[in-house]
Formats: sequence, C-alpha cells, structure tokens
Amino acid sequence: MRSRRFLLCLPLAALPLLALAGCPKKETAPPPPPKPVEPTKVSEEVIQKHKPNEAGAIMVIMYHRILADQKDSDLNRRPETFRQDLETLRKKNYYPVNAIDLANNTMDVPAGKTPVVITFDDALPSQFRVIERDGKPKIDPDCAVGIMEDFNKKYPDWPMRATFFVLPKEGRNAEPFGQAEYLTSKFDYLVNKGYEVANHTSTHTSMRRMAHDKIQWELANAKKGVQQINAKAEMATLALPYGQIPRDEAAKKLLVSGSSGGTSYENKAVFLAAWRPVMSPITKPDKKFAQGGSIALFTPGELERVTPNATQPNTPGTLEYWLKYFDKSPSLRYISDGDVKFAAVPEALKDSVDEARAQKQGVKVQFYGGSKGGGAGKVPSGGLSVD
Repeated sequence: MRSRRFLLCLPLAALPLLALAGCPKKETAPPPPPKPVEPTKVSEEVIQKHKPNEAGAIMVIMYHRILADQKDSDLNRRPETFRQDLETLRKKNYYPVNAIDLANNTMDVPAGKTPVVITFDDALPSQFRVIERDGKPKIDPDCAVGIMEDFNKKYPDWPMRATFFVLPKEGRNAEPFGQAEYLTSKFDYLVNKGYEVANHTSTHTSMRRMAHDKIQWELANAKKGVQQINAKAEMATLALPYGQIPRDEAAKKLLVSGSSGGTSYENKAVFLAAWRPVMSPITKPDKKFAQGGSIALFTPGELERVTPNATQPNTPGTLEYWLKYFDKSPSLRYISDGDVKFAAVPEALKDSVDEARAQKQGVKVQFYGGSKGGGAGKVPSGGLSVD
C-alpha cells in the first residue's frame, strides 16, 4: 500500500521519468561490419605502376655448403657471399618463396616483385648449425639459416623462406644437419618459421637406372624418417640426387607418387640439378615459347635449377649469368600482380598462356594491353644467350 500511495502522490510529470528509470529500453546489437568486397580483377593502378607479367620466368637456386674456410665455387658460398646474394636479390626486386609454392602456383608475392626459390641440398651442417654462446645454444650467424634469420631482422619485408631437400640418417648419411642433440629442435624451427622441408631420397643414390621398387623405397623411407622427426614436415617436393632422372617412363612416374613399407608419398614437383630458370606455372609446355631454349618449360616432373658459381659469372647456368640476363631482358621475368588469385599478363604473351592450366590452379588470367612483351614472337635478349 505504501508504494501505491507514493505513486499517487507523485506529480504526473514525474511518472514518465520514473518509468524510464525503472524500465530501460533493451539495447540492440550494432549491425555486423560489411564483408570486404573481393576484387574481381587486378586494378588498373597496379597494372600501370608495376606492369605485371605472371607468364614470365622464375629462378630456382641450388646451394650446398656455406663455409667461411672455402672459396666460392660451384654450389658453395662463403657466408659473406651468401649474404651478398640475398642483398643482390632483394635490391633487384626478387622475393623468396618455397618450392611447393612454385609447384602449386600459390606464390604470395607483393606486386612488382619476382619470386625466387632458394634451395639447399643434403641437410649439411653448414646449412643449420647451433653454437654455444653465453652458456646457451644459439643459431650460428654464419650458417645458412642464421644468415637468413639475420637478413629477415634487417629487412622484415624479406620473409624466411627456402626449401631444404634433406637426407635422413640412413646408410652412410649422418644426422640431418649434424648435431644429433639438436635434431628435433632444428626441424621444429624450420617448420615453424615457414621453411619447407622436402625429399632428397634416403641414400643419395643416382636413380638413372634404379629398380622401380628401390625408387619407391628411397622416397617413402625418406618421408617416413623425416616425419618421425617432425610430423608437419610436408616432404611434398623432390630434388633428385646428382640431378639424374630415370631413363624409363614408368620410373619417372614413380618419382611423383608411390608407396613402400606402408608409407605413401606424392611429390608436387621434381627438381633437377641445373641449369635454366623455369617458365611460369600458367604457361604452355611448348618449346616455341621458351625463348629458343633459354628458359626451361614448366614441367613439374622435371624442373630445373640454377647454380651459384662466382668463378664462372658469364657461363650460362650460373646465378651470376641469369641475374645479368634478366637485367638486360626484363620482359622475360615474372613480375607479380600481388594477388595469388589472379595472373595479370601482357596481351602480347597471350599465346604462351594455358588458361585451363591456370584454372586448375585456382588462378584467373587477366590480359592487358599496351606492353611490348614477347609472346610467340622474338623478345630482345639483351645480347645474352644460352645457345
């Protein structure tokens, strides 16, 4: 009764205020933010600024040892020379990707830059070494991984990407990268940092005349051994020992997929030892578009690599040669449009593009005009040739 009398005694003007105070309106949730609009093509701004050419050629570089107490030679670098390689590549607008990214055409490269695949064979100690410093284990700043880590700290726009074609501990092989006590830590580091761990067989034996069952054992056993160290290691690309491919077609197919001892494998790409850049993954595997043989066709089962060799800078096949080649023939170089879903290509190169192949890779090709590209015609070579 008291509350009722109280209400009756209130001025009429106060009742709406009391109602508002005791019964607040239920707040409605704000509308969700609009979904970002997916681009339907490469913008005109990107095309005008960067002149992308995703039908151009890509280098895959093959390294072995990185040692201070050696001379720069075929496949091998001193630490300071490898640092200079990275500086040169970045200065010339290259950008690192893993081998599996090239194989799947999932190269996430900023607009205006050219993908480059840096590879290391054999899992040698100089590629990844741990040292003791102040009583704690540290990555040796003069090993390949240490150099790439420091380079990333110096240039955050250069990601830690490279492919390590590793050998498991099998037969005469030592522990991958040496230092058995750090084996798991090294593989964890590589996988977690975004490097690719890939297959280099079990015993590093030439496959030129190898029996079919032995080929499958070499690849399946290597995958099994490495994934026992780190289950996340993909082992989905292969580098052939000595770059020697089997002679018969049935054996070549076993490089791509097979099984042995209950372990199956599937390689998205098979890499040889040398000696040319490869055409873009969206191009036709037709020699008439390969610049008279200067560029290798994009054939996933037989992809070529180039080798650093400071002693032969003018010899076709070396990194030094190809850097100059693309400086003088920029129209042959892959230039990214910055979007993995699209492949912007000058109209002049249309005949070299396999649009069905690109579609299977999840890529939409966009041709644009106004560029003096090469296509099926002759592209200026800048005075360089591998012939």
